[in-house]
Amino acid sequence: MMVSKKRKAADRRRRKPARGRGRTGRARRLKRLAAAAAVMAVVAAAVSLYLYVEVTSRFESRLWALPSGIYSSSLTLTAGSPVDAGYLSRRLDRCGYARTGDDPDRPGQYRLKGGLLEVSLRPFRSPAAEPGIRWRSLRIVNRRLAEILDRAGDRRDRVMFEPELLASLQGPRREDRQILMIEDVPPVFLKAILAAEDSRFFSHSGVDFRAVVRAALANVRQGKIVQGGSTITQQTVKNLYLGNQRTWWRKLRELPMALILDLRYEKERILEVYLNQVYLGQRGTEAVCGFQAAARFYFGRDLDDLSHSEQAVLAGLIRSPGRYNPFRHPEAALARRDQVLDAMVQRGWLTDEERRLASLEPLQLASGEKGFGKGRYLVDFVRADLSSFYDDQVLQEEGLKIFTTLDTQLQERAEEVLRTRLAALERSVPLLARNASRQPLQGAVLFSRPLTGAVLAMVGGRDYQDTQFNRTTQSRRQPGSCFKPFVYLAGFEKAINGGEGLTPGAVLDDAPITLISAGKSWSPMNYDREFRGPVTVRQALTDSINIPAVRAGEAAGFPQVIDLAGRCGISSPMQPWPSLALGTQEVSVLELATAYGTIANGGLRSEPRIIEEVWNAADEPLQSREVELHRAVSSRAAFLMNKILQGVLDHGTARSSRKLGYRGNAAGKTGTTDDTRDAWFVGYTPDLLGVVWVGYDDNRRTGLTGATGALPIWVDIVSTAGARNREAEFRRPSGIVKRRIDPLSGQLAVRACPRRLEELYASGTEPDSDCELHSRERRGWFKGLFRRKKNADD
Repeated sequence: MMVSKKRKAADRRRRKPARGRGRTGRARRLKRLAAAAAVMAVVAAAVSLYLYVEVTSRFESRLWALPSGIYSSSLTLTAGSPVDAGYLSRRLDRCGYARTGDDPDRPGQYRLKGGLLEVSLRPFRSPAAEPGIRWRSLRIVNRRLAEILDRAGDRRDRVMFEPELLASLQGPRREDRQILMIEDVPPVFLKAILAAEDSRFFSHSGVDFRAVVRAALANVRQGKIVQGGSTITQQTVKNLYLGNQRTWWRKLRELPMALILDLRYEKERILEVYLNQVYLGQRGTEAVCGFQAAARFYFGRDLDDLSHSEQAVLAGLIRSPGRYNPFRHPEAALARRDQVLDAMVQRGWLTDEERRLASLEPLQLASGEKGFGKGRYLVDFVRADLSSFYDDQVLQEEGLKIFTTLDTQLQERAEEVLRTRLAALERSVPLLARNASRQPLQGAVLFSRPLTGAVLAMVGGRDYQDTQFNRTTQSRRQPGSCFKPFVYLAGFEKAINGGEGLTPGAVLDDAPITLISAGKSWSPMNYDREFRGPVTVRQALTDSINIPAVRAGEAAGFPQVIDLAGRCGISSPMQPWPSLALGTQEVSVLELATAYGTIANGGLRSEPRIIEEVWNAADEPLQSREVELHRAVSSRAAFLMNKILQGVLDHGTARSSRKLGYRGNAAGKTGTTDDTRDAWFVGYTPDLLGVVWVGYDDNRRTGLTGATGALPIWVDIVSTAGARNREAEFRRPSGIVKRRIDPLSGQLAVRACPRRLEELYASGTEPDSDCELHSRERRGWFKGLFRRKKNADD
């Protein structure tokens, strides 16, 4: 019994911890807890530091990649300008204007009724822009601008339309964004945003915990995330750092990052970033981001030009840009708008009357388009040109504005005419019809302004979608007779400089000729296989006769012809062979346009110019392409050539232009190569020059001449969209004299000459002796008269 009690007592002692040992165990546990807390504190500090660095480094660096834009030239119209009301309407649509049936009383709106266009122009900045917002009424009669009126009904002498966007040089994200400063945002719009998304934005610390709890309960009930409860700060974090995936892990990261963002930056700065970052819709493959871009996309106006109703529509888009897209779901967009307006009224940010008026306003949407979808060949050429100055990253991220010289009216017409004319040729010409299934007939068009070298239109092929090969710049073809003017021009220059050259009235023999070239004999033939005997230079060039052109090349010197062509703008390598006179050595369309522009410009070569200016994102000029003029040919020689080439359209190889409908002064030259492989026409006025080429890429025969293949395309283009100042004459320099000559001898005409012609000469090169062919006949007549008189006296 005693043993049992002792044993129990011993067991109790063993089970009862010693007072010292218990304190030691608690201390150990506290140490473990402290260590864990310290580790957690270090981890939390490390995570916080990591998140802080992640938030601030991104927020203070470049937030967005801003694509660069390539723009057309501005469109300036004066009374009498050729213009089509349909074109102006399409242009305004492409610029994102809103078409309305009411008075266009706000910038970015227009109304078209028959030939009357009323437009409220948006302010814009470009190299030629004029300041101020202007309302204009344009009355168009018979494709001419008859009258320009302002809002007060006073006549104005001109109206200017903003440049059109030709292309955006996008990075991989393909986001359209226009940056807004917070001070430029209308106060009512800010309240619409807060009412729609986060009314307590200025009072919480980045996270609205009441909204978080409310959303969490809803999510637990559903077993998935159905509500966000996100503040504007949280949405900014999501948009900038985390993406749109709806997971618990993303939400866990979002909360501390939002707290850090709110702690580190002013509310206004966070709100400014949000307004520029938020996704608001899709234009094709391009995301519309930020409210300024959205205002232009949906309503055609800047944000501060929108009504309360339109601002509420944009604010309502944030929740679901697809569901509330006003283009696709106008009823849903208006219902969401009304919800935003109601929320503004509840918070005292809008009066009941303002809400009532806003809810009655119908949707007046813009076209939803963005930019001129044509001119793709020119855009590719501009991109290649820009690559020598800016790398791809700069072009895709710096938001440059590249202003070009493209005239979209002329470009639109050139593309349409080339396509329809080539298709018509394939239907009407049997040879082309047979080839159509194997290979399409191709063409190229380039229009420029001779005085400045500005390229106004560039069509590198029949269809850019089929082939991106640019036949105006990348292809070189034989120009045929289009090269002949440079042969004769070299002869004019030689004569003006005192040598044995040529004049417009000089006589060349159109008779068989055989020459030795590269050790081989060569006997050129005329296109019609006939010989005309003595012809003047004017007749030979007007009728494009081959053999006199070869003789002219010999007279001028073929090395001198190559030198002159190079000075005028033909940079392709050439050999001084006799066949050069007939255009057998290849050139590009752009080269030929530059060279003919030199003649049209009185002998001054202007370098081709497509890029006019480059601005940075702050609208500060970075680069300007100035007009470069170089004296290539004497003004007298160029004037004489212009006058001869005017005769080509009046009574030469291009005389069918008059039957085709062209009216007015113009100079030009047809070109056809051997076996009709290439058909050319170059036509120009002092203000506008166009080159047209038609042929096959594989150089097969077309059966077309310059007059049947290329000339009708040129006439169709300039007769509708591109005719500028058609009655203008080429400037006549000093030192030009006129003489009456006999076309058979090239000498001064006498009374006995059966034909007498007026001809122009550079002073000092004109003939100074009477016609020897018919002066002898006159002297013989006088001698016979005196002989008969003497016999009578006898």
